[in-house]
Amino acid sequence: MCHKRKPEKKYVGQLLAVSAQLCKQRMDESVQKHGLTNAQSWVLLCLIHGKPGEEINQRDLQRMLRVSAPTINGIVERMEEKGFIARTPGKHDGRCRSITVTEKGLQLERELSASRCGIEARMVRGFSEEERKTLEALLQRVIENLKGGEEKT
Repeated sequence: MCHKRKPEKKYVGQLLAVSAQLCKQRMDESVQKHGLTNAQSWVLLCLIHGKPGEEINQRDLQRMLRVSAPTINGIVERMEEKGFIARTPGKHDGRCRSITVTEKGLQLERELSASRCGIEARMVRGFSEEERKTLEALLQRVIENLKGGEEKT
């Protein structure tokens, strides 16, 4: 006798993880020709599109990207070695190093932004504007729900 299998349950966390992994893969593919990773392209765009005149240091980038100190240190070191960014003593505190985009990094802004927009459009292809806004709001709620570690009961 044949037993019918129950349809596999889709877990939201699994779906989010797979979609995040695919998004990261598409971004890595689009920026690797420039010698960058997805994370490095985010750093460049954060620096380029930051508030004019505002100093940004590694701790700021760490908070923006939600990564650990060793992770952002490695990203920044590799980007500096490749000539995309420069670290200089901060204006207000020389012990704190300010991170700026070099001319080489600035030259990639248009292409990085276009790649990111193309991938964003691909992610929501076939969605109505209302569906896209709903997805954005739901994902923002998931992020807020998960911030701060374990929930106290």
